[in-house]
Amino acid sequence: MQGCIFTETLMGKKYYPINPGLDRRWHKGQLMKYKRKKEIAERKRGIGTKKNPLQLRFRYLTGEITSGESKLKNQSIALHWKKWGLGQTQSNYESKGLYGIQYDASTKTNDFLYTFGQDWTLTLGMSFTNSGQARIRFLDHLYLSQKVSGHGFLGGLGVQWGILELVIRKTTSEYTYSEFVKEGSINLGNDLKIKSESLSLGLGLSF
Repeated sequence: MQGCIFTETLMGKKYYPINPGLDRRWHKGQLMKYKRKKEIAERKRGIGTKKNPLQLRFRYLTGEITSGESKLKNQSIALHWKKWGLGQTQSNYESKGLYGIQYDASTKTNDFLYTFGQDWTLTLGMSFTNSGQARIRFLDHLYLSQKVSGHGFLGGLGVQWGILELVIRKTTSEYTYSEFVKEGSINLGNDLKIKSESLSLGLGLSF
C-alpha cells in the first residue's frame, strides 16, 4: 500500500493601490467635504468661528483733588488701537488766594499713550496743551487769558475682565497762562502757573 503526502502552501498577497497619489487625494477631498459640512451645520446652529479681536480699547477716567482753597477736576477719554492710544483731557482748576483773589482755568490737552500687556496693562504717556482759558478776579477787576502752554506725564494700571476694564491713572502736569488782559486792553503783566498731581479712576471697553 502506497501512502501519499500532500503539501499545500498558501501564499499571502499584499495589496498595493493602483495609484497611491490618487488614493491620498481622495482621502483629502473627503476630509475637506466633512469640514465644509461641519461649518455649515455650525452656522445653522448659530455657532460661528471665533473671530480675532479688533484690539481696540475705549477708556473714560475722572478724578478730583482738593487741597486747602484749591480744587482740580480731570475728565479724560482715550481710544487705543493695539499698543498706541490717543486721548483728550479736560482739566478744571479753581483756587482762592490772598485778599480774596480768585483763580480759575479750564484746560484741554492732547494725550499720547502707549500700553504694555493685555489682561493686566501698564499705560504711559505724555500730554500737551491744546487750548484753554483762565480768569483772575480781584474786587471788580476781571483779567482773561487764552494763551496757555505746558505739558504733563501720565502713568496708569488696568485690569481686564472680559470686555470690561478697570483703570487707575496718575497725572503730573504743569501749565502756564500768560498775557492776562482786562477790558480796555490793560495787561496784568503776571502769569498764572498751575502745577498739579492727581489720581483718576475709570472704566474701559475692549473689542
